[in-house]
Amino acid sequence: MNRKARIVFHLDDVGSSAGSVKAWQDLRRAGCVTTASAMVPCPWYPAVANDYREDPGQDLGIHLTLTSEWSHYRWRPMSSGGGGLVDDEGYFHRRPEAVAEFADLRAVEDEMRAQIERALSDGIRPTHLDAHMGTAYLERFLPALFRVADEYGIPPALFRNIGALASDVGMSLESPLDAPSHFIEEANIRGWPVLDHFLICFCPDEAEAETHFSDLVAGAPPGMHWLALHANAEDDMRVFAPDTYAARVKEYELFRQPGTKERFRAICQVSNWREVLERRIP
Repeated sequence: MNRKARIVFHLDDVGSSAGSVKAWQDLRRAGCVTTASAMVPCPWYPAVANDYREDPGQDLGIHLTLTSEWSHYRWRPMSSGGGGLVDDEGYFHRRPEAVAEFADLRAVEDEMRAQIERALSDGIRPTHLDAHMGTAYLERFLPALFRVADEYGIPPALFRNIGALASDVGMSLESPLDAPSHFIEEANIRGWPVLDHFLICFCPDEAEAETHFSDLVAGAPPGMHWLALHANAEDDMRVFAPDTYAARVKEYELFRQPGTKERFRAICQVSNWREVLERRIP
C-alpha cells in the first residue's frame, strides 16, 4: 500500500443522464467523491443547474464536451455547430480523432466558451475545466483550452501522464494526450495545479467494485492523482449505454455508502479539487 498517494475522486459526465445527477447528489453527501463536472450540452444538464442552485457550495466544474459517443442518444453543440463540429447526423462527432480532423480551431474555442457561458448564466460558478473523452486535451486544442481558462479565470485540470485516458477511450492518435512540456510550464506560470496521473478503469463485470478500485488506488505511485469515476444510479442508461451501465451502477453503489471514504483513507489520501487548488502543487 502507498500512503503517499493523494487521490482526487472525481465524478465525470454529470448531466448525461438522470442517474448521473442522482449519483452526484448521493456521492457528495456520502463524502468520498466531492468533486464533479457537468456536461452542459446534455439533456439532463438543466437538472444539474437546478441542483446547484439548491446547493451552491458544490465543487463542480465543466466537463467540456466536444463528442457525442453513443449510438441512439446524442447531443449537439451549444454554439452554431459550424466549423466542422458536427457529423452528418448533426450531432457532435463520436470520436476525438474526428473532432481533431474536421473541427475548426475557432469553432472548438467558441463551443468551449458557449458551454462556460451557459453554466455561468445558470448561476454555476465552475471550480475547474476538464475534458469529456479527453478531446479538449488534444495538443491541437490545448491553446484554446488555455485561452478560455484565462478569459474566465477557471483553472483546467491538467496532468503529466494521461495515458490511461487515451487507452480507455481507445484513441488511435500517437501520444495524443500527454501535455507537452511547454504547456506544463505555462500552467505553472499561471499558478494552475498540474496533477501527476489520470486514473480511469471501469470495473469489470466479474469484479467486486471496492476491490477493483482499492487495487487501482493502492497501485498509484507517490504524488497527486485524479481518479475519473462515472457513477450512475439506475435509470434508462441501460438502453443507450449497455456496455458500461453495470459498471457505472456498481460505482454508484460503492461510493454512495457513508463508510467508503474511511475505507479508502486506509490506502490513500482522499482529496478533492478545492484542496488541490489550496496546495497549488507544481
